[in-house]
Amino acid sequence: MDEQLWTYVRGVMWDYESVPDNVEFVERPALLMYKTNGSSSFLSNKIAKVEVETDEAFDQLIGEVERFYQGNPYSWWIGPDSKPEDLILKVESAGLEHEDTYYGLVKAVDQWEKVDLPYSIRNVVDEDDVRQYVEVSAYIWGYDDATKKTLVRQRLEYLKAPGRRGGLLVVRDGDRPVGYAGYRFSSDGEAMYLSGTGVLPEYRGQGIYRALLSRRMELASSYGSNWIVTQARKGTSEPILRKLGFMELGKYEVYKST
Repeated sequence: MDEQLWTYVRGVMWDYESVPDNVEFVERPALLMYKTNGSSSFLSNKIAKVEVETDEAFDQLIGEVERFYQGNPYSWWIGPDSKPEDLILKVESAGLEHEDTYYGLVKAVDQWEKVDLPYSIRNVVDEDDVRQYVEVSAYIWGYDDATKKTLVRQRLEYLKAPGRRGGLLVVRDGDRPVGYAGYRFSSDGEAMYLSGTGVLPEYRGQGIYRALLSRRMELASSYGSNWIVTQARKGTSEPILRKLGFMELGKYEVYKST
């Protein structure tokens, strides 16, 4: 495995410009976890890295995790560099259940195919755009009202953030938002992280997903990045991206608290 490219795959989860006020985190060499106050989504509360060597250290870690999340739902991402080697068994014994599999996928920014659509792809620049972006993503992923409110506030703060190195896109059929996508650049500028893409069910199969990827690859090329990097969900974006030339570096098994 190319260690530098895997560093970018891991960076999808924590290589951010800044931390929003409503996000609390623990960051140590052996542990990285964060929670988003005001969100009930387990994907907004994430253990992104664990590297412990002994059973005693793991038992202490579990206690710290429970105190940190205080009964709120969270996800535990177990990748190829997680430790110990039997971490999955330990997490299962702690009562977490397997939720999904995500693949670390990369593609060189060398060429892209422009995709024409009968719909507009708009850069998110104001509050109306943000609300449309959140509206379509919430419909696809089933976010509750509290989570939507939190997401709107976060996205508005992000647009105003100094040193922002990312952006948001929304696809509209007339005035209706029908798809969305996000992106940001790595701290060294070498990679673009794809930070989520979704299309309403009734609009799928029309090339919207490919068009959003093409737009972001064009942006990455103009920025001077060499790689497009993402964590792709098994059976959804993952097979599409493989067909579009992305290669796999490794995978995460995602467990969810119960």
